[in-house]
Amino acid sequence: MVKRLKDKVAIITGGISGIGKAIAQDFLTEGAKVIITGRREALGAKVAKELGNQEQVQYVKQDVTSESDWDNVVTTTFAKFGRWDILVNNAGIGGSGHLIVQTSLKEWQDVVNTNLTGNFLGVRVALNRMDSGAIVNVSSVLGIFAPMPGIGSYAAAKGGTCALTKAAAVEAIKMDKKIRVNSVHPGLVKTDIVSDDIKKALSESKDPIPLIGNPIDVAKAVTYLASDEAAYTTGTELVVDGGSLAGRH
Repeated sequence: MVKRLKDKVAIITGGISGIGKAIAQDFLTEGAKVIITGRREALGAKVAKELGNQEQVQYVKQDVTSESDWDNVVTTTFAKFGRWDILVNNAGIGGSGHLIVQTSLKEWQDVVNTNLTGNFLGVRVALNRMDSGAIVNVSSVLGIFAPMPGIGSYAAAKGGTCALTKAAAVEAIKMDKKIRVNSVHPGLVKTDIVSDDIKKALSESKDPIPLIGNPIDVAKAVTYLASDEAAYTTGTELVVDGGSLAGRH
């Protein structure tokens, strides 16, 4: 089998569970070396051991809203593997489920800071420290359409990630950097971030999502965008949602 990410080094935020862990697993299978990050140290260390040996994968504690944490992750990556080729901005949190009129400023800021500002910090440092490679931002179909009330902060952050992706793709070209920047937009996926309330609301909505995906379904799309197979693909949105957008009316 051709290893599509052979000799590549990747940083995957939120890489210790859910979609991020699945991305890390697929990247390793494809020959990459991986730094996974997250805030839960015990879980991060455990997952890194599950995924591979210390020559393949390492966990680094990170709060993606912290500039100093980003500096530490990048410094560790270069010290460990000597290069950096791929950034996957995957870390994220779910919304409170409150209507906009009920959402506190703190709730709004918590979601936007993690799901959007964290991505901005990652994109910024990647454009500064990488000369070539790929940035993949994990957004959501809820960044493209909002089918129900109660997701204002989450949808705004994910929509912002989509716009940030396009802006960064254009700026990378302007900077003469061979860095491709794309976003992936999952539909409903079996992860802890999707609350039972959201699942119930989606199942009862006018346009229910027909299928619930698995993290590996999203990981395969990210692997494609991170690989040289996507050499002519930048500034685009790749929707992985089981047909929920196509089936809307």
